[in-house]
Amino acid sequence: MFQNWYIACTSRELNQKPIARTVLGIPLAIFRGIDGKPSAFLDKCPHRNIPLSKGWVKNNYLICKYHGWCFDEQGICREIPGLCNWNEDRNRNAVAYPVLEQDGFIWVYCKADELPKSQPYEFPCLKQKGFSTFTKQMECKTTLENAAENFLDATHTHFVHSGLIRTDNQRKEITVKITRSENMVEAVYLNEETISGLIYKLLAPGCKKVISIGRFILPSIAQLEYCTDCDRDQLFISLFLTPVKENLIRAYSIVTFRSWLPDWFLKAIAKPLFSFATRQDKAILQLQTWNINRFQGEKFVLTEIDVIRPHLLYLLKQGEKLNEPSVFEKIIKMKV
Repeated sequence: MFQNWYIACTSRELNQKPIARTVLGIPLAIFRGIDGKPSAFLDKCPHRNIPLSKGWVKNNYLICKYHGWCFDEQGICREIPGLCNWNEDRNRNAVAYPVLEQDGFIWVYCKADELPKSQPYEFPCLKQKGFSTFTKQMECKTTLENAAENFLDATHTHFVHSGLIRTDNQRKEITVKITRSENMVEAVYLNEETISGLIYKLLAPGCKKVISIGRFILPSIAQLEYCTDCDRDQLFISLFLTPVKENLIRAYSIVTFRSWLPDWFLKAIAKPLFSFATRQDKAILQLQTWNINRFQGEKFVLTEIDVIRPHLLYLLKQGEKLNEPSVFEKIIKMKV
């Protein structure tokens, strides 16, 4: 989990002042240094352990508010006010984490002073001509596993989002193809034809066939893709889940779409509908967390139509230790 990139904040959130963020339980101080490029330090001054996020930036240095120690973009201490005899000392340096700015987000690699083994995830079609995008973020008291399952689970939509995404009294039998590889699990919902909820009717009028795909991609991306028989219509909803600490995640939604309908019209309709659905999911997830805590732990029952969760757990919990093959494929029938 730590040898991966996570979204710490949006580019817009990181202005002139340092900000504090926690990723995987690691408190970070994030700021813009030379040429506005972001840097990320452990949020602790090595001198007297004051949070560096409470300091300020001057001449591209991050200044500690307690004694004014100055750190460059790599965390190297460059000045200690009042010290006459200067000498280099690694113990004076701040702990620095690799950081990148990409697609409007500040990404942090959660192994300090280590050369990253990968690049941040690239969201599909974000830079492709003809596609539009809007984003949203929220915090929720839940686990990464439960948040990802909720987002990708088709069977809760009839109740938590009744009428908005699907309607319980309009179920039909479909085929689901489940495929798992070393870093991803994907469920393709075939033969659904149309989705019964309001969102589909408003955003894809005239389309008579839809294929929906749910996938989980390591380290923490839950993604829904919708393709229709209208050649131009395509929708990706990517949910990047940044674990803040135990039972708390920050979710960044990236909604990217292409349609024959006007961009302004789609955004005017889609934004409030997606916001409403997000609030519904947050409410049910926090209710779930509250009751899990009340009964002192999870005791879940799985069925065949819980198509994502077993494979999501396999990927997150080092499935190779379970003596199972990494590649998996299965076809089931269910009603949605």
